[in-house]
Amino acid sequence: MLKHRGFTLIELLIGVAVLAIVSTLAWPSYQQQVQRARRADAYAALARLQQAQERRRSQLPAYTATLGEGGLGLSAASTDGHYALSTSVADETAGTAYRVSASASGAQSADTACRHLAIDVDGGRLQMRSGSSSALGNDSATNLRCWNL
Repeated sequence: MLKHRGFTLIELLIGVAVLAIVSTLAWPSYQQQVQRARRADAYAALARLQQAQERRRSQLPAYTATLGEGGLGLSAASTDGHYALSTSVADETAGTAYRVSASASGAQSADTACRHLAIDVDGGRLQMRSGSSSALGNDSATNLRCWNL
C-alpha cells in the first residue's frame, strides 16, 4: 500500500487562516514599537540642538532661532530623517529662554499622540512637552509615555 505524505488543502487553509489572525493581532503592536524606537532619533536631535544653544549662549549674549548658517550650524532634519527640527526664541527672552522642537515626518507621522516633541528651557528650568499638534497639549501621562519616562 502506497501512503501519501503532505498537507491537504483544508490543512493548508487552516494554517494560512491561523497565520493571518496572528499577524493581524501582532501588527499594531509591532507598529507602536517601531514608532517608539524612531523617537530615539528625535531625542538625540533635540539633545544636539539644546547643547548647541547652550554653547552659543556661552559665547554670545542671546540664544538664536536660526538652525543653519549664522545660527546653530545644524540641519533642519534629524539624523535618520524621521523628524523636522526647529528652534524658537521670543525676543523678550532671548537671553534666558528658548524652545527646540521635533515634528514627525514621513512614516513617523502615524505616531499621532507623540507627533510633536519639544524641550522648553527657561532660566535653567527644562520642560519636556509633546502633543499630536504643535500646541503640545498632551496630558502628563501621555507626555511621559512619549518621552519614554
